[in-house]
Amino acid sequence: MSEESLLGRLYKDNETIVEEGMQSRTMYVIQGGKVKVVKNDNGNETILALLGEGDIFGEMSLFDASPRSATIKAIGEARVLAIEHEGLLKRIKMDPTLALRMIKQMCQRIRDLNARLIAAKTAMHQASDGLVQMKKAEVVSIKDLEPRIGVIVTQLQEKLRALTEQYVHEDESLHKVKML
Repeated sequence: MSEESLLGRLYKDNETIVEEGMQSRTMYVIQGGKVKVVKNDNGNETILALLGEGDIFGEMSLFDASPRSATIKAIGEARVLAIEHEGLLKRIKMDPTLALRMIKQMCQRIRDLNARLIAAKTAMHQASDGLVQMKKAEVVSIKDLEPRIGVIVTQLQEKLRALTEQYVHEDESLHKVKML
């Protein structure tokens, strides 16, 4: 057995360990350091999770043959042990708690995803409610302004009429003075 298969491989900062879309039946155990789980969307990198020593990733590929759902990159130096599909059963026979630890981590990730989903839904509902309130406020303010605008228009018309009468009256007075 090689040293890498026993001790894992050392990855440098930002080095890709797993590429999104890649086909593989390998699970990984972080023996030291940290990694980030990222999703790329049109060149924008979104960090889905940060994992550290003792955490596993790539376990989904052991149960289904689907392509990798995300990219994994080292944060700083990270030592990571790769466990091939075939070798997993042997390791579980040697250490049955490995299967329980895997299931526990997978359950925790599902719980975390559920919490994040609920938080995202709550934020979306709050944003939607805020937009509805803004729209209602806009409609209400226009409706509230209509009577006020009517009063202002009436007042302006009265002032304009008064100014016009005053101007006409002054103009008639000036015209009379000129005639005298």
